[in-house]
Amino acid sequence: MGTTSCSASSQSSFSTWIWNTSTIKKNPAQLVQTMKDKQIDRVYLQINRDIPFQAYQQFIKNAESADIAVYALDGNRTWATSGQTEYEIFWDWCARYQQQVPEEERFSGIHLDVEPYLLPDWGENQRNIVKQYEEMVNDAASRAHSLNVPLGVDLPFWFDEIDSVNNESLAASLIQAADEVTIMAYRNIAEGANGLIQLTKTERQLGNEFSTPIEIGLETMPSKEGKYVSFANKGEAYMMEEINKMRQAMPDESLRFSIHHFDSWVKMKK
Repeated sequence: MGTTSCSASSQSSFSTWIWNTSTIKKNPAQLVQTMKDKQIDRVYLQINRDIPFQAYQQFIKNAESADIAVYALDGNRTWATSGQTEYEIFWDWCARYQQQVPEEERFSGIHLDVEPYLLPDWGENQRNIVKQYEEMVNDAASRAHSLNVPLGVDLPFWFDEIDSVNNESLAASLIQAADEVTIMAYRNIAEGANGLIQLTKTERQLGNEFSTPIEIGLETMPSKEGKYVSFANKGEAYMMEEINKMRQAMPDESLRFSIHHFDSWVKMKK
């Protein structure tokens, strides 16, 4: 299986999400060049079934030539409960694509962003939703492995405070199940009790324990949740300073960072 581990050489490289999939059709070569300028070596590209295979093939071919891995991205809060039809359609699309295109134009992995805690009945039905969500992630890992690619998942930093059905934290359960994990640690400061270092401590320890690569996800989209959430108004230079603080504070850890999302990152002030 072609899982990508975090290494010291990747510490200056980034992952990012692309949700506006139509951008790959306009000028894939220029898009890849912008990624190179941003030191991106992995992109999570949302699957839009209205876009033909050929557009994905051309983009992936350009990206691979620039040493950028492209993962198939999708997910919905309902996938753990009532959204199994869409879940099945996604996997069917991925399987057909991987089977029909040349090896150098295939996706390098699968990345899921499901967020079941956004379901309206999360509060009163949490344990049942958690059970179904864990089953979904384990099933997704099996499906990804059958395609010979790794499974990555997005998790919020507070899943270490949620119980799984296996008498451990939900973070521990999912970090064991997935091949790679991105922690949505949406804070714009590295240090302090509400900073990135402290909020991701447990997940990073679990990643080491279970040999699962952990990425730290950062937000560049404007947020109404508080001034401490996003780097949108702070700028790219400030964001890089906070990233460097994390790297300096934990020099023995192989840290990767994933920037949410590509469009807002490109547009943010320097």
